[in-house]
Amino acid sequence: MELERIASDLYRGFPRQSDKLSREMERLLTLLEETGTAVMMEIEKEKYKKDKDAGKIKEYRRIYRSIRKEMDSVEACRDRFSQEQSLMRAERERGAQERIDYDAYRVDETVPYTLDSVLTNKKPAAFSIYGQKIEVDSWKQMLLQVCAYLNRMNPMLFVSLETDPDLQGRKRPYLSRDGLGLDTPAKIPDADLYVETHFSARYFKKMISKFLRKYDIPEDAVLIYLRKDFTSLHEETSRVRRAAPPAEAVQPEREQEEQLSFSFDSEGNWNG
Repeated sequence: MELERIASDLYRGFPRQSDKLSREMERLLTLLEETGTAVMMEIEKEKYKKDKDAGKIKEYRRIYRSIRKEMDSVEACRDRFSQEQSLMRAERERGAQERIDYDAYRVDETVPYTLDSVLTNKKPAAFSIYGQKIEVDSWKQMLLQVCAYLNRMNPMLFVSLETDPDLQGRKRPYLSRDGLGLDTPAKIPDADLYVETHFSARYFKKMISKFLRKYDIPEDAVLIYLRKDFTSLHEETSRVRRAAPPAEAVQPEREQEEQLSFSFDSEGNWNG
């Protein structure tokens, strides 16, 4: 298929039209597969007729082989588009990272914040509990280090939190001895427990507050020190997205029918 040879240049030169073409190829593949199935069924019916027509079977098999060849070509073209999409996406991400001066978003790391502060779009540098300062480089690491600190204070109490009803999510627990049942488990340092880490900064803060309450530690005993504040970058990105023209609506794909429980090879012979 000619498109297979020009897919790369087409995608890079006309990405909007190529996306449309890629969707249409998915529909074409579905149609070709349905047509191939119909032809194979006719082959099977003809084979078991008492007065079967060998010429008709031969012609149907030729048609089926042509359909399979066309499907292979369309699939190859679709895969080429997919590869180009991945490459273009990676290039855009690299370009965005190269253009952003992350050091411009550094803040004074000596300024303390409390758990009541708005921490969304911010990156931590450290935290302290009762004056003991611990350096971290993410909210996930802060949660792990808070858990490790509490475990050192009272290991028996911390182990009991695994079954504490206040530390059970709607769909999964927050603590687990083996990590099973957690979406993104991370092992707590020096503890035989895993903690859920699939949270936003706001939920990390909420989880830390829950753990502190179990130890009767007031929230103001914890101070947070920030390394970077990306609030302005996030706001600028949101403005750009809102200003961008809306993407064209995509018609929902028709649900594919259930696959038959048998198949045929490229010669039209039954495999099931």
